[in-house]
Amino acid sequence: MTNLLEKALLTGFGLFILTIFVSLINPFIISISEFNRTSKNDVENYNNFFNEVDTAILFIIENPDLIYLAEIEYPRNLNVTFTEDYVKYNFLIENEIHSRIYEYVAPFISCVYIELNDLRCILKVSSDGNFINVQII
Repeated sequence: MTNLLEKALLTGFGLFILTIFVSLINPFIISISEFNRTSKNDVENYNNFFNEVDTAILFIIENPDLIYLAEIEYPRNLNVTFTEDYVKYNFLIENEIHSRIYEYVAPFISCVYIELNDLRCILKVSSDGNFINVQII
């Protein structure tokens, strides 16, 4: 009888310790899973934006008489600089600033977009003389 009581107490105490350990470590597991989920979405949003702007600029370089209009999503924590013949993107992933530069054969009308508030914007790309005019409205 004592042997059975000892086993029951040890099992109960083990389950109690396991419950305390899981409750202490659970917030860390949740924050890690949320961090992984948001960083993948951020990278995907940035890449979609870069590809859309790149497609628009290349379209205008090939067809300077036309105007390119599209509705796009502007990602958070993104700064875009159009100057001379390149586009520079500065963005934040995992609390680190990353840069990406695209170079083109035609010069741009210089402009800078710093952390726009709207998530949905209109991308308007046109050719003004020899310059490419990129507007994010």
